[in-house]
Amino acid sequence: FIIIHESGHEWFGNSITSRDIADMWIHEGFTQYSEMVYIECQFGYEKALLYGKGLQKNVTNDRPIIGDYGVNAEGSGDMYPKGALLLNTLRHALHDDALWWKWLAAYTSKFKHQIITTPMVIDFFNQETQKEWTSVFDQYLKYTRVPELQLRKKGKKLEVRWIADVPQLNLPIYAKINDKEVLLNPTNDWTTTNIKIKSLDEVTVDLKKFFITVSHK
Repeated sequence: FIIIHESGHEWFGNSITSRDIADMWIHEGFTQYSEMVYIECQFGYEKALLYGKGLQKNVTNDRPIIGDYGVNAEGSGDMYPKGALLLNTLRHALHDDALWWKWLAAYTSKFKHQIITTPMVIDFFNQETQKEWTSVFDQYLKYTRVPELQLRKKGKKLEVRWIADVPQLNLPIYAKINDKEVLLNPTNDWTTTNIKIKSLDEVTVDLKKFFITVSHK
């Protein structure tokens, strides 16, 4: 897959270049994600998810993906796998594949042959999707912690919350409860949903789609 990766740099790194090497996830995260796109095109969606799941083993969470600006400092090597997994997570949180592929094509077109920054990437994603994703980018790019989705049962209702570094992580999650897909909108505080459950074991999150951890309280 080195051939696919280096070919991907014709778009991310050569056509679209980060202004500071602290933002090199713009090169490497998008290019590693292009490997998943290749697999999906050639072998199907499920195979691409499995490839992404394999990338999780390469994430060390040793230091932030974004390095220090203005001092010739790269961030963590996690910019490759964690950057790709951030994009995969955004795709599934957006829950609109037509919009996702439209945005990715528009991104490569708008910033063609330009030198850009992380805020420019985030602003463009927010504008195109008409939603606010800054907290999600910040959590994955500026901190080492992988967001933890905590679940608990209160009475008959499901309660959810995020354990994260950003004050209010705005990351929607699609889960399955008894094979029915449901949307969860956790905050950093416990939120009571309208979902009735008998046991937390009924709630499953596909961790091939979302790079998070899940725990029961």
